[in-house]
Amino acid sequence: MFESAAEAISYVGPERRTRGNDLWQLLAAVLDEVDYGLMLVADGGRVIHANHFARQMLEGGVWLEIRAGKLKALNPKYQVQLLDAIVAAQHKDARTMLNMGVEGAAASGLSVVPLPIAVDSDTHTQRPVLITLQRSQLVEALSVGAFARAHNLSRREEEVLGCLCAGMKPAAIAQQLRISEGTIRTHVHNLKLKAHCSSMVELVKRVAVLPPIMTALKAGPLVSQ
Repeated sequence: MFESAAEAISYVGPERRTRGNDLWQLLAAVLDEVDYGLMLVADGGRVIHANHFARQMLEGGVWLEIRAGKLKALNPKYQVQLLDAIVAAQHKDARTMLNMGVEGAAASGLSVVPLPIAVDSDTHTQRPVLITLQRSQLVEALSVGAFARAHNLSRREEEVLGCLCAGMKPAAIAQQLRISEGTIRTHVHNLKLKAHCSSMVELVKRVAVLPPIMTALKAGPLVSQ
């Protein structure tokens, strides 16, 4: 927990950090390590912190953006729903899932989650809430890369694994990688042997349950148990 909720809520950027905010800096660093889009927002949608993955997802502003320090939906209807969900989380401990998008673009979703952080009695700012952004696919590239390193996969085997995790069939993978379907099936066989899996479904599940850590590929070789 922060040293005080007022300190945490008043934070708006690196220039506002002080030694008294060590716990806040630690929490922000933890959020930045997670391979999901996560944001802490306060009243009115004011963004306290958006992790690296959230900022990456919001680049281009297709359905959400951070404008003047606040999280905003580009569609006015969704903006009302977003603000209502934040208020419900702050005052009623309500969890809300929202599906939103804009015409001509794929719909995306987010969850608004209440956090048990008390607000100092002398502040008028409400407690922050956690917003998680929907992942674009079941297994992200970082997880595939981490799994590949842990099991000493070749570059081609990693490519095949990534395609499997994206839901592609062997024939489609062969066409995309411009190799024969028989070669793809050989790679899949080798993948199952190296990962000690009995099927492609089990293989994909093994990757999907990896901890979603952003720096998994920066920390050196991984050890698989």
